[in-house]
Amino acid sequence: MDFDPWCLGIIITELCRARVKKSSETHPLKVWNTDIPFWVVQAYKSVGMFGFGAAVSQLLTDVGKYTIGRLRPHFFDVCKPRMPDGTTCAAAINQGRYITDFVCTSEKSSARMLKEMRLSFPSGHSSFSMYTLIFCAIFLQARMNWRGSKLLKHFFQFLLILLAWYTCLSRISDYKHHWSDVLAGGVLGATVAIVVSNCCTDLFSVARKRTMMSATLPQTRYELSPNHTHGNGN
Repeated sequence: MDFDPWCLGIIITELCRARVKKSSETHPLKVWNTDIPFWVVQAYKSVGMFGFGAAVSQLLTDVGKYTIGRLRPHFFDVCKPRMPDGTTCAAAINQGRYITDFVCTSEKSSARMLKEMRLSFPSGHSSFSMYTLIFCAIFLQARMNWRGSKLLKHFFQFLLILLAWYTCLSRISDYKHHWSDVLAGGVLGATVAIVVSNCCTDLFSVARKRTMMSATLPQTRYELSPNHTHGNGN
């Protein structure tokens, strides 16, 4: 899954938000006597944090892959392993054994394929798709807040999550990963997206400020005196 389209989507969303708002928060920023539109600054910050989270997700995924070294489901078809004694995995003597000494006899296998066969856990496609699409869904929740149809925003969010779900399922259907690889990758990517969007960005800073202001405002309480009566008191 490519990285660039989602960066472009973030930039377009910030541009549309600035055009719709047309308020004081869209005032330009001066840099070396040059007016930089505020939406450009926001887009730069959002894309930067989006890229930071993607790097974190990819790093965690690669650490898991090269540490665990789990074989992919299609390992036997790609490698066709043979033991030093000439037997194969189909031999009864090799059933239930953990074998590390073998050679691949398949003519279709290459050095790159043999390396890739040991990188099953966790699924890189699942972690990356979950991170990018969950982050974008959260980004829309925070930024696509102008007046209008709320259903349109939720529809876009549904499409993003559906695409992430489909990507995860495709990694199982093409026998590139075990279901547990996909589950681990999906949870990893979604967790990084939630943490980065809520803790490392200011996407929800305006909403948080409003909540804090409403919590600190003094509340007026009205109490009825014990001698209060209705009417003229007669």
